[in-house]
Amino acid sequence: MVEQRNMTEQTDNQANRKFDILGDILETIRFRGTVFFHAKLAAPWGISFAPMKIPRFHIALSGECFIGTKDDQFLRLQQMEIAMIPTGNAHWVADQPNSKLVESESVGEACELNRPMFQKGEITNLLMCGLVQYDEDTPHPIFDTLPDVLHFSEELISESTWSTIKLIDGEIQRKKNNSSPIIDRLTEALFLQLLEAYVERNEQDIGFFAALGDPRLKQALALIHHNPETNWTVTSLGKEIGMSKATLNRHFQHTIGLTPIAYIKNWKMMKALNLAKYSSFSLEQVAEFVGFSSARTLNKAFLRHYGYTPSHARKSAR
Repeated sequence: MVEQRNMTEQTDNQANRKFDILGDILETIRFRGTVFFHAKLAAPWGISFAPMKIPRFHIALSGECFIGTKDDQFLRLQQMEIAMIPTGNAHWVADQPNSKLVESESVGEACELNRPMFQKGEITNLLMCGLVQYDEDTPHPIFDTLPDVLHFSEELISESTWSTIKLIDGEIQRKKNNSSPIIDRLTEALFLQLLEAYVERNEQDIGFFAALGDPRLKQALALIHHNPETNWTVTSLGKEIGMSKATLNRHFQHTIGLTPIAYIKNWKMMKALNLAKYSSFSLEQVAEFVGFSSARTLNKAFLRHYGYTPSHARKSAR
């Protein structure tokens, strides 16, 4: 038993060094970040955000504020703290819980017209708001079990994360606007840093991040992600990580919400869609990369899974 555990830990460490599961997922589903709001605000102020299917975050660079999601639930966001809305729920941010709210679209339009709102009186806050978009054709259970709001207090934010925030803030001030490829890439890095900070400090019983915290499930995921061309079975995957077929099936489904085979199938199709849309690989090469015998076989699987062909996906992306 000890020998098997040591072997599992050694294999897991090797997989971790070779492959970043979270980074692979974010790249495959085409996460692209941007800062959509960065402004000094004078109280009273309040902004409401409609529901969207993308994660958003708010950083209190100066002054404290409040953030709420539904009903009367809200939390205090102190200076140098961050709130993330990972599932894109409707929410609001304001200097006080009872402040009048203005829709974010109106606030954004006013900024574009160089008539920013909430500027009368003494400046009380500096707020930065960002989001990450992704390809909605490639859904992944990565956010399914996260809470409505993730709250990162100052002591939970690493020095490297604050360095990224300072770089974004400095670039915005230098450019005098939020639109910049540098800002976008830094926003993506910031989002990844926050996700990793959450995983490191929070234990979950179920969900994708719980699987990343389980050594053997993480090893299984690393094998699936690192070898998309392999036609894994539950038996072969279990053998690699030292789990029986029944145990792996039960543990995987309980934690992630999918059977190993369903996850493998979905991941292959997500990877194939990403390559069909955004790579210069031929469709035969795409098929080979994700373990299909030919482009024709991939074409049939694509039609069953997405309802359209890889060629259609490639044309639409162009």
